[in-house]
Amino acid sequence: MKKFWQTAWQKKPFRIAFWCGVGVFSACALLVLVCNLIVILTAYPHREDPEILFDSEETYDCILVLGAGIKADGTLSNLLRDRMTMGIRLAEEEKAPVLLLTGDGQAPATYDEVGAMAAYAIEHGISETLIVQDPYGLSTYESLWRAKYVYGMKKVLIVTQNFHLDRALYLADRLGLECTGVECDITMALPMNHLREFAARIKALYQGLTLPELDAQKG
Repeated sequence: MKKFWQTAWQKKPFRIAFWCGVGVFSACALLVLVCNLIVILTAYPHREDPEILFDSEETYDCILVLGAGIKADGTLSNLLRDRMTMGIRLAEEEKAPVLLLTGDGQAPATYDEVGAMAAYAIEHGISETLIVQDPYGLSTYESLWRAKYVYGMKKVLIVTQNFHLDRALYLADRLGLECTGVECDITMALPMNHLREFAARIKALYQGLTLPELDAQKG
């Protein structure tokens, strides 16, 4: 193998192809890094420490809990349970008159994420009158867009994990929402969650720049 590389390196076309490949890889890596930095730096001023938030007298139009999947038996995933735990704590502290639960609830008979979230909140003492379910929040962008244009929210308190919070806050900021984000890292996120965010932030940057219109009549 060493002899192969020594022989190949002596050929000019191979060296050109090699350095072109290095250049393309470096450019792609730089693009990913820049996109991620833009999202993270935009979101940073909107982050708040949970304990400071609990001590603050500031209130919001809604506490927005973003979906994170349910298990086959209909119970909340670990990540979603942690989000709901924080959302419930904030609701108990009367941080907003609405607990807006957003996720996939289009097929209640087979997969009802927001229904499971609402049931969990009620089970833990939250009044049903406080809860609003958005079954069409199928992505972070859709959830935030609908919070503004369907439910009329202007000042939102966003609850999600640390790895996801920057993307959510970036999109909320780009949509013109007055937003604050609080993390709820009780269960340790998997490395895959963090890796996925590198790509997801690139998509979020594009959405934040183009602000695609959605169907406000849906739901």
